Amino acid sequence: MSLRERLKESRRKAKKTQAEIAEAVGITQPAYQALESGKNQKSAFLPLIAQVLGVDPYWLTTGKISDSFNQEDILDPVIVREEDESQFVWIEVVEANFSCGEGESIEFHFDAINGKIPFPPSFLKDKNVTKNNMKIIKAKGDSMADFIKDGDLVGINLSQIEIIDGEIYAVYLAGEGMIKQIFKEADGSLILHSLNDKYRDKVVTEENGKNFKVMGRQIWRAG
Repeated sequence: MSLRERLKESRRKAKKTQAEIAEAVGITQPAYQALESGKNQKSAFLPLIAQVLGVDPYWLTTGKISDSFNQEDILDPVIVREEDESQFVWIEVVEANFSCGEGESIEFHFDAINGKIPFPPSFLKDKNVTKNNMKIIKAKGDSMADFIKDGDLVGINLSQIEIIDGEIYAVYLAGEGMIKQIFKEADGSLILHSLNDKYRDKVVTEENGKNFKVMGRQIWRAG
């Protein structure tokens, strides 16, 4: 099978549109379409595309079978072969935990690293993020469906903690870590909005703000 055939067949099995794949990996739809049509034969984004499609990056890129890939591990981090490692930046998939110190101090830390996912350097440059300040967490629950579903992988820029109105952030509030869209109100309060209508908005005010902390802004997702 050619690259375009592998892409088309994998996308059909994953039940995704070209637009969905392009958005998930941070490229334009025409750029992805050029790969699937055969106009382009190479792309640094193929490992990310493979992650979204749930296939072996080495197989998608070369057409050869990698012994280390389990076809059933659709959303688990996968690794390309060692000889390809230098071409990518490897971002950790982590479990975020929070701890509250004295006074109003809230700290988050990563107790478990569940793998790494390869990203082309151009992706990090486009997103203005580095290896040290990007982490990937797994979403829990359906409060942000359909944009972010339960079990999706979500890339967070830890250096972007200043609130931009309407953007999505990983945050901590009153003992709970969550991913929410944030809106600024005129009185200085923040609205933590769930995209799923069955969940009510949460409000962060000066009174409960001491129990609130921003981990970072969402810049990537796959699922």
